[in-house]
Amino acid sequence: MRSYKGLKRTTALAIALGLAAGSALAVHDTSTFELEGNAVQDSTPPPDDWATLYGGGGAATVFTGIVKDKNGADDIFTGGGSKTPNLIADWQWKTSPPPPDKNNITNAYAANYVVAGEQVIYFGADLFADNGDAELAFWFFQDDVQKSGSGFIGEHMDGDVYVAVKFSNGGTQSDIAVYEWWEMCDKQDVPGGNAPLIAGDCAADNIRVVIPLGPATCGFAGGDQACAITNGSEETAPWPYIPKSGTSGKFPPTTFFEGGINIFDVFGENKCFSSFMASTGASTSFTATAKDFALGDFNVCSVDVSKTCVNDSEADDTPTAITYNVRGCGYNDGGGAINISSLLNSINGGANYTPTDLTWYNPGMVDDGMGGTRPFNPTTDCNDPVKLAEAIASGTGVGDPISFDLAGGAALVYEFSETTASNGPSDTVTIDALGADGSDIDEDTASATCPLRTFAASFSVIKQCAADLEDIGSNLAVKINVNGSVCNTGEVTLTNLTLADDPDMLTGVSVTLTPVSTTLAPSGQPGDCTTYTGSYYPDTIPAGDICPFADQVEAKAKAPINSAGAGCTLLGDGTSECKADSNTATCNLRAVNGDADCSTGPLSPLP
Repeated sequence: MRSYKGLKRTTALAIALGLAAGSALAVHDTSTFELEGNAVQDSTPPPDDWATLYGGGGAATVFTGIVKDKNGADDIFTGGGSKTPNLIADWQWKTSPPPPDKNNITNAYAANYVVAGEQVIYFGADLFADNGDAELAFWFFQDDVQKSGSGFIGEHMDGDVYVAVKFSNGGTQSDIAVYEWWEMCDKQDVPGGNAPLIAGDCAADNIRVVIPLGPATCGFAGGDQACAITNGSEETAPWPYIPKSGTSGKFPPTTFFEGGINIFDVFGENKCFSSFMASTGASTSFTATAKDFALGDFNVCSVDVSKTCVNDSEADDTPTAITYNVRGCGYNDGGGAINISSLLNSINGGANYTPTDLTWYNPGMVDDGMGGTRPFNPTTDCNDPVKLAEAIASGTGVGDPISFDLAGGAALVYEFSETTASNGPSDTVTIDALGADGSDIDEDTASATCPLRTFAASFSVIKQCAADLEDIGSNLAVKINVNGSVCNTGEVTLTNLTLADDPDMLTGVSVTLTPVSTTLAPSGQPGDCTTYTGSYYPDTIPAGDICPFADQVEAKAKAPINSAGAGCTLLGDGTSECKADSNTATCNLRAVNGDADCSTGPLSPLP
């Protein structure tokens, strides 16, 4: 009698139990990848083949690359704990002696595709020697599994996928089984007797049957959810390969193996994985120690982040506190659902921090450019600041995104503001995420340069003057009295205001004028104007009966960082020195005592 202890995910199990009814998307016939027993492309892509991916092309969302195992030293399992049902912490490995030739993996590989929303994984390996019959297995771990010392780090998680393949009859017959790690299973739950295992049975401690062992050679008619195939004849190796016997660069018969599994059809959902392992020697024997293995990263679930930076409103900006508006996407460009766990921002390479006003949205509709609206498209809109703002305005807040299951191909939109003295900074956001099943996902970063914000620095000077006579005893002296105002006409506070008058009738001398205030507030604010006064005695008296005294005031002031103006010169500390000239004021002093010429009258140029 079969007992099902602690069964969960009943939907996924029901789908697995319905294998005989056929798959909606046959894994060997997706028009995405060739499963025909060789590694080279038989036609113009698509579909892809391993040579396509190896050459840098193809449509895989993730490709492990060609994971080399036999490269000077071979990694092989050792010790009694290196059995499929055992914890990863119990596994041990060593580099010598090498495994039997027929079990010696030279390379292994895996690729993840999303086809019509369904996650399909293709996997393969090539062996050092042909044997006709072979047993291979492929682990897809949700946790990050790595070698460490003579053991491994990483842990099994419920839902880790184990695909076991047996090739017999000279490789013409492929039998495949799919299992998952399920810690509620123990050997007491394994059905007794000789009846074959069925989906939902416990096959061993921690191992549950998803697809029972049965014929599944790729290429036959039918909607197979998983299949495998080997090369029946010598085939070209797209990557470096030297067999035990035969031609270098050629796979001898039954040394190249490949297969595929439609994860969505088998489990009822797309899944996240972090690591991939190919092994030989004990695919369906859960009491034997596996022989050889090849281990690599396989970060199937991933998050892609985008960032834009704009300045929505400049009204409240100051040169030392510029507020920018940052928007972007957290986009699931992998297979399984993910949960965004954090977003950090860094300004100009500074420390990472979590923005206090960070808000996440499920994006709404955006302008379609034809008078209507359309759904937000992550592939085209995540880097468009206009579309991001529209998606936020019409979207709905999601609160903490860690509780939001973001499906493959979908995006959440975020926004926050940053206030900084940096003008046009280059900023970086970092997003981290987990698979909805808790698996690790590599973080992603995106940078954007914020627009320059230049504050206007300018001011105006008005001058007035009056020519007076001073009685200094036997002579009358001419005295020029100067007054006027200086007003800030720009956006920034001006400091260190100085004024100087350079009269035409005072040779080689500049007259310093005294402003009431040396600081001018930005235009329109209290304190944006000040007055000044001063006087001088000309050393030359102009000829004629009008006696004109003409001169101009020059003003200088300091403008802060991030400011500029027509009369400003940038200084080494980021501030600017700005200059402005007044109007030319003319003071007339008519001839006195009937003298028609000021210069010959009873006037003294100096007191």
